[in-house]
Amino acid sequence: MYKVKWFSELLPQYKKLEEKMLNIISNTYKMYWYTPIETPMVEDNFILTSKWWWEVKNQIFWLYGLANWIDDVKDYSLRFDLTVPFSRYVLDYKSQITFPFKRSQIWKVFRWERAQRWRYKDFYQADIDVIWEKSDNKDYLFYDAEVISVAYNTFLKIFDSFSLNDTQININLSNRKIFSGFINSLGLKDKLLQVSNIVDKKAKITKEVFDSELLDIWLNEKQIEKISLFLDFEANYENLEDIKNIFSIENREFDEWIKDLKKVLYFIYKMWINREDIKINFSIIRWLDYYTWIVFETFIVSDRKLWSIGSGGRYENLTKNIDAKENFSWVGFSIWVTRLEDYLFENVKTDYLAKTTSEYLIINFPDTITESLAIYNDLIKSWKSVEFYPEDDKLSKQFKYADNKKIKFCVILWAQELEKWIYILKNMFSWESSEEKIKEISKKSEGL
Repeated sequence: MYKVKWFSELLPQYKKLEEKMLNIISNTYKMYWYTPIETPMVEDNFILTSKWWWEVKNQIFWLYGLANWIDDVKDYSLRFDLTVPFSRYVLDYKSQITFPFKRSQIWKVFRWERAQRWRYKDFYQADIDVIWEKSDNKDYLFYDAEVISVAYNTFLKIFDSFSLNDTQININLSNRKIFSGFINSLGLKDKLLQVSNIVDKKAKITKEVFDSELLDIWLNEKQIEKISLFLDFEANYENLEDIKNIFSIENREFDEWIKDLKKVLYFIYKMWINREDIKINFSIIRWLDYYTWIVFETFIVSDRKLWSIGSGGRYENLTKNIDAKENFSWVGFSIWVTRLEDYLFENVKTDYLAKTTSEYLIINFPDTITESLAIYNDLIKSWKSVEFYPEDDKLSKQFKYADNKKIKFCVILWAQELEKWIYILKNMFSWESSEEKIKEISKKSEGL
């Protein structure tokens, strides 16, 4: 292999599947009036590292010499997500945007991190966000529920489109403020970030490793036991308000944070989402610390080893890191498209893995090439995807070509059929044939 490792590259059949999935995502986002935007693939390093320099500097692809090759300096980098560039976008165009602003963006991002299965150095994200000016003093909790609803229905449409209706997902959600309030009640306010980073990977490590890492940051066994009980607590809409008493949390704001989460759940339940597919899970933290409120992760129930296929949450103060005078709030969701592709590649039926976009192959016979090309042109004018076999090879070889590329129909025009002004339409999947009138090919092909 000559390609650079851990960058995505697709054969035609997989690219065709990817395009179909991206179209489903895009059309669903538009249905909910999330407006597509575009940001450049390259951003100033000041923007990309404005929030957490020490973490991001190890993930971005630095670019050299964009300043007319004058200085060999690292002033620009490839974007590592779509959220931080969007915060810059909002500041640049705020006078032209009507808030709350609902945007969508589907594009590739690049991360210089340890590559492994389901994690690449370049991958597609499909984002939606709602952003509003914080000065209006509104929380817009409805939008937290809406982005979850959009993501949920997008996943269902994808699985339905690929005949994977048995694929069950659940969306795990939490409120980082609730978790923070609990940790503060244990007297661990100064260790909140360290504890959060360990909790964020809880599902990927054993309990022994989890406990050991908490011991390493000087938590005692009683504190570790309480954290484990809290994370394992099976919370639901009905018992959420009991948490304060169960875990002896004395914090007035805690009641408000619980009410916020319940309000989001209320909206979700009114949006035709199966309640069984929504799980409260306090171990959902999200490692990026620009998440400050509601956070959520989506998993395929039958394949938790796949990790999350979509995640998001509420952001606060992200724009302030670029300009201290600007303050916006927003909530968003990202579908990890490339990771979800891996699941589809392994599970979709072979019918979806055609190696070409062509649905018709015109068989090449020297005696009828003129009329066959007329049929070819007729199909093209009717917006049908069609190929013309370029040589008069043996019929078996032309059939094999169609079969290898999973082209569904072959158009066969022998001289004897031409005399009757008909052609043979052969279905390569069922191996059935029918006689069709040449003059009616456009009409006939519309129903195939």
